[in-house]
Amino acid sequence: MWDESYALRRSARRDFRRLAFTLILHELLLIITAYSVQDALAAYWRAQDPGLPSGEIYDRLLNSGLSMIAASLLGLIFVLLLLGRRFRRPCPGERMHLYQFLLAIVGINGLQLLSTLVTIPLEHFVERMGYSLEEATAVSTGTSATVSMFLYSVLIAPFVEELIFRGAVLRWLEPWGRGFALVISAILFGLMHNNLVQLPTAFACGLLFGYIAQRFSLRASIAAHAANNLIVEFIGLLPDEWNLVWSFYSIAILLSAAYVIYWCMTRRESLIHWCRDDGPPVVKWFLTSIPVVLLLLIYTVRTLESAIPA
Repeated sequence: MWDESYALRRSARRDFRRLAFTLILHELLLIITAYSVQDALAAYWRAQDPGLPSGEIYDRLLNSGLSMIAASLLGLIFVLLLLGRRFRRPCPGERMHLYQFLLAIVGINGLQLLSTLVTIPLEHFVERMGYSLEEATAVSTGTSATVSMFLYSVLIAPFVEELIFRGAVLRWLEPWGRGFALVISAILFGLMHNNLVQLPTAFACGLLFGYIAQRFSLRASIAAHAANNLIVEFIGLLPDEWNLVWSFYSIAILLSAAYVIYWCMTRRESLIHWCRDDGPPVVKWFLTSIPVVLLLLIYTVRTLESAIPA
């Protein structure tokens, strides 16, 4: 029995190390690729117009999605090469009907409102510490200013993020517990955004996207993610003067939040059963893995950097 437990722990730690090192290298690859593409774009624009002010070049780089598209696609290939062997699920999930998809969109919007119960106190705490989250808020709530950024937000980001976190990461962890894989992948997804304002929402939505991927399919979670990002882009384009539209939108968001609470309360037993894990102490093994601790530290530091001195 002791030998079996020891072998199981070694196998789990080996999986966790591989996951952590993959995501650490993925983060490094994203940074290197994004900055390389930005440098190339800046050099190209300067060559086209030598008198172009540095401030305008900075604004172009800030609004362009080209560097993020290149970095995310390259990062996806890298992650799939290292973690892709468990990508295919052993058996197909349920078919997601249209009404279930629409309810999922309602749930995502409700979770975004409910997450403000964490975000607002967090912003106040950060401000009391002498820091500001204005830039982080602008990044998390702003709409795309260019076609490339719109394509990244609505198509590339949902596709890449779902394939990595609900495909590679979730599937890689599922042999060690379905609930464990769901929660850990959502935590990593939230931290990956490197934004304190986005963290609560990304974590909550990560749980829902993971649930959709586990119960239905990865295609369903990609579609839900893309639909949500498209709605965010559309809402951001609405003029402030459209008071009636904003009133309807506010009511819809409140009803969405109420639906999320109702859904969780009426299904709490099935949700607990879904996430229950009576297996080995994988959480302890996961959190005591040095590469995992290093990964969480890197993600946390980069997330805290979104709070800038006031």
